[in-house]
Amino acid sequence: MSATFRSLIDRSALESPARIYLDDPDSALKMSYLDLKENSVRFTNLLASFNLPAQSHVAFLMDNGYWTATVLLGTLYAGAVTVPLNAVASRRNLAYAVKNASVDLIFVSSNHRELLAQILADTGSQIPTVEVDMVTGPDLAWLDFDAQNARAADVSADSAAMILHTSGTVGVPKGAVLSHGNLLAGGQNVCLAQNLTPDDIAYCILPLYHINGQVVTTIAPLVSTSRVVMPRKFSLSSFWPTVVAHKCTWFSTVPTITKYLLDDIHAKHAEKQIRDSSCLRFARSASSAMPASMLIDFEKSVGIPMIESIGLTETAAPILANPMPPATRKPGSVGLPFGNEVKIIDNREHAVGPNETGEIIVRGANVILEYYNAPEASAAAFTADGWFRTGDLGYQDDDGYIFVTGRIKELIIKGGENISPREIDDVLYRNKAIREAASFGYPDDAYGQVVAVAVVLKQDVEFTADDLLAFCKAELGGFLCPSKIFFVDDLPKGPSGKIQRLEVAKKLIREC
Repeated sequence: MSATFRSLIDRSALESPARIYLDDPDSALKMSYLDLKENSVRFTNLLASFNLPAQSHVAFLMDNGYWTATVLLGTLYAGAVTVPLNAVASRRNLAYAVKNASVDLIFVSSNHRELLAQILADTGSQIPTVEVDMVTGPDLAWLDFDAQNARAADVSADSAAMILHTSGTVGVPKGAVLSHGNLLAGGQNVCLAQNLTPDDIAYCILPLYHINGQVVTTIAPLVSTSRVVMPRKFSLSSFWPTVVAHKCTWFSTVPTITKYLLDDIHAKHAEKQIRDSSCLRFARSASSAMPASMLIDFEKSVGIPMIESIGLTETAAPILANPMPPATRKPGSVGLPFGNEVKIIDNREHAVGPNETGEIIVRGANVILEYYNAPEASAAAFTADGWFRTGDLGYQDDDGYIFVTGRIKELIIKGGENISPREIDDVLYRNKAIREAASFGYPDDAYGQVVAVAVVLKQDVEFTADDLLAFCKAELGGFLCPSKIFFVDDLPKGPSGKIQRLEVAKKLIREC
């Protein structure tokens, strides 16, 4: 899309002023497309009142909701650059993000005020902050609503819109610079893949400091002139009642949340709500690979298709998705390209043939401009002919569907043989005693590495290491069977709920 957020919001307010864009069930606030424009204009004038530099960098540290969407989209409307701060990241990473992005102003919700004070103390910075009440919001009423004279920066589709830092579990985070065109192309790709229409109602349960929450369930509804229901955060107890009450037609999830929903369903806690949720037409999964057994279980239990997809911060979310019914969906596959090009290469950057494993690379209007203040990382992220290197390993079958086999940095190399951790994980998730699992390479004098697994058991389940070994030997055979087993209470996760495999390995190897 060759547009900016200002031109899109202005057009939506003109063409569909009364249509509801956002519904916040926690505050009972609703935002029409006309409200979105008026809020954005007032927010633009609020930013101007701080006398910030042109295209200033404006951060937010807030849970989801009406006012968080206002801050995010208002910043983009004003032509400033938004810097979402991950509320569950380490203080080290947060402090780095604030300093690296040269943040000029920060909006913070009351519940994160103390965390922000600690971050600013860590950086030694004196950055102006605006505390936002999640019901009443910042004081916009006194600001002049003058759309003709809104003091916005002059931007284009190629102008920087967002600096979003990666998780930084290995080294420091990298700040992905996404343009207006990148973000809107990402939203358009979701609309293409999921056939979104103005009648759809998205349920946003992933945080707005993560690319999925931002693009998939905030920007894609904006692009399709549809509606988003946005509570503060995911709640298992209110999930189905909210779907039913607001007649949501779809939601985007991650495997961790899907597992919680399935456990709740199998415990018979959500039977009535699922029967009443006929408004849903599909669910969408991203962030990390969903085991095929989990996908099949969800579709059987809930009665709607689960559309598996894959995306990255650096690609404004989606690059691949399984097509919508009645087209073919393949469990275990992340699908086909929508709105961008994808291919698989070997270590000499040559394209490989069908069913050959290599690195997945992508190019398109959704791919980042660069990493902020990191020219070497920016150069290394692209092939010689300009394709972005995802770092994911996978193969393309004879029908063109792509299957992800793991991350290059996460491969287990046992006796010179490459083992995909996902291959192990998929088997572990078939065991009804296991809630979460992550396999990884453990140092070994004889083999270099052996297979290790960290598992979280379901509550009140008796399951021993011997039980797990017997299961794995039967399902995996001797070579792939884990040599090290760790029972843990929890696994570290990123902001979208994705299990951080390298962090699991680092922690458990260090403790042994």
